[in-house]
Amino acid sequence: MWRLVGPNNRVIGVSPTSFDGADAAVEAAQNVRSRAAGGAVTVQLDAFRQWCWSITDGELGLLAVSAHGYERRTTCELAVQRFTESAATAQIDQAIGRRGRFWRPGAE
Repeated sequence: MWRLVGPNNRVIGVSPTSFDGADAAVEAAQNVRSRAAGGAVTVQLDAFRQWCWSITDGELGLLAVSAHGYERRTTCELAVQRFTESAATAQIDQAIGRRGRFWRPGAE
């Protein structure tokens, strides 16, 4: 599983599935980085009456989902916007797996 972590170390978004290994997760993260901004965004209420987002690509299917639910739709919409902006420039963390994340905007 990959996670996009913001500058404050909070998880912004996650992969919709787990992967067989780190290479597959890295490939999926790279696909999200290049395709998230052009993907179809869905914002909807979940079973717990929380707003959640997802991003789908016509060719690859479901790319990313929200890391948690939001009380307000507008907050959820801002979160998916922050995700797509951050994903475009995110770097894959060289310490994959050790710190529980794959991406971090501006990681060195």
